[in-house]
Amino acid sequence: MVTKQKEAHIVEITTHADTRLNQRGIKKAYLNLALEHGAPEGDKIILSAKDACSRANELRSEAKELDAVATKGGITAVMCNGTLVTAYRTDSFSVSAAKKVRS
Repeated sequence: MVTKQKEAHIVEITTHADTRLNQRGIKKAYLNLALEHGAPEGDKIILSAKDACSRANELRSEAKELDAVATKGGITAVMCNGTLVTAYRTDSFSVSAAKKVRS
């Protein structure tokens, strides 16, 4: 299984910033989302409510597509020099059939 580790976007947080995050109920995970998806404006990075909703909808759509891929048994793409050669449902691959074709 391939998983992508989440990168920590915050290298260092001042005591002042940590105090304010706690006072304002802002989780560090939320801050990482703002840093990843927000728009830079001067020395600020802003993730608006509208942009957060838009990104959440994109992720829901992607999750539905991933569920569909899982339902199909996975998808395997065969590439050669950056060009798609073929694709098939992962659970439909037969090693013995592939050997017969190559022989």
